[in-house]
Amino acid sequence: MINIFKTKNKYFDYKIGLAGGFVMGIIVYFINYNATSDFINSFIAALKQGVYTFLFGGFIMKLCESIAVKIKPYIPAIFFAMLIPSFVSLVLTFGVHSLKGTPRPIESTIPTAIFVIPSTLIWAYIKRKRTSRP
Repeated sequence: MINIFKTKNKYFDYKIGLAGGFVMGIIVYFINYNATSDFINSFIAALKQGVYTFLFGGFIMKLCESIAVKIKPYIPAIFFAMLIPSFVSLVLTFGVHSLKGTPRPIESTIPTAIFVIPSTLIWAYIKRKRTSRP
């Protein structure tokens, strides 16, 4: 049996996607449940966020990594590796939560902003540093 977590994929990071989906799903559930006490819609919002973060988070972090290592000048590489994936992630997250079923779409997008900006910045730095070694 193939272990997908050990398989290298140049377009998707399974570990980041799974971890992010789990954490963000829990956060979005509690944000919505505390605001509305509506278990069903809060659970739906959490599932949407968890699945979204798994799928798109895995791609977003690979995009971050790709930008960080492919742009030659160091500062622009780190800056754009943080900016572009963060912007894409925030727009997509708000779009998903604006669909029917999320009681608080803006509040449900805030955790993404809190996590994605520093995460992409740190990830870009780490990946750039690893590829810059002799």
